[in-house]
Amino acid sequence: MQHWERMASSSRGAVTPRHGKPASTLFLAMAGAVILMLLSGCGSGSSSTSGSRTNCPSASTVASWHLVQSGKLNFAVDTTYAPAEYPDPTNPTNFIGYDIDIAKELGNRLCLTTVIDKASFDSIISTLSGPPLGQQPYDLSISSFTINPARQKVVDMIPYFQAGESLLIPVGNPGHLTSNFASMCGKPIAVQDGTVEQGEIEDANGTGNGQSGQAPVCKNNKIKELHFTDQTTVVQQVINGNAVGSYQDSPVTGYYASLNSSALVAGPVTVAPSPEGIVMRKDNPALETAIKNALAAMRSDGTYKKILQHWGQLNGAYPPLS
Repeated sequence: MQHWERMASSSRGAVTPRHGKPASTLFLAMAGAVILMLLSGCGSGSSSTSGSRTNCPSASTVASWHLVQSGKLNFAVDTTYAPAEYPDPTNPTNFIGYDIDIAKELGNRLCLTTVIDKASFDSIISTLSGPPLGQQPYDLSISSFTINPARQKVVDMIPYFQAGESLLIPVGNPGHLTSNFASMCGKPIAVQDGTVEQGEIEDANGTGNGQSGQAPVCKNNKIKELHFTDQTTVVQQVINGNAVGSYQDSPVTGYYASLNSSALVAGPVTVAPSPEGIVMRKDNPALETAIKNALAAMRSDGTYKKILQHWGQLNGAYPPLS
């Protein structure tokens, strides 16, 4: 998310949630559209792993990681951000997406069971970094967090993906939205809480904290911000005609446009791709090093590429694959 996206307070902006699970027609559409894309998912409190485990670390090495649960790697994830992380339509207690597959593979390579802890995007960073080491509820987070200086003051971030920001609009673009941010002034735009996109809208209105870098171009004709805790509800505002567009990361825009092709299209790109990161505590360097090494191995042996190809997100590889 450019998700500012999930900033120290969440950036996706402030830091977080995409949550709640409205029983909407959008969710029903999702169920039919993604059934052919399903991977074995990992639900809250459980996880599946792929392949055999070899070269497992010593007990002393694992102890240096300060895991919150013995034998498990707990990831905080805002599970409302398809196609990165979202409920399996055939079993909503399980979660799927390219972030989920990366998390599962990282756990497998460390000889740990991956656990997906459903969390609210805007609270993930503070909840992970705030308590003393070992007393936080999870070890790390993978949840489409755009890397930015505000977040990096609080946590370390390991680059693993890149995404831009764009608008999802009704067919015909009745709001006449363009890549010029000022085209949103005075119009109803839907956005998820705690995202980078929300921070940009509020800075454009002159009501934000100024950290997004967006100039207050709508200060005198404010964007009518419709904000919600989960992305499904955000997109539903466009389908229902309550908003002339929704603002989110480009992979999410493309995903929902494909699910609702008769009503929605991917609109203008407003921000070029920038890196997203796996969120780590600053005071747990041994675990951070282990995650970096496992990710590097995934890139070297082709597993990382295979995961992104499966989800149609190879152009999001970061650093780009040669």
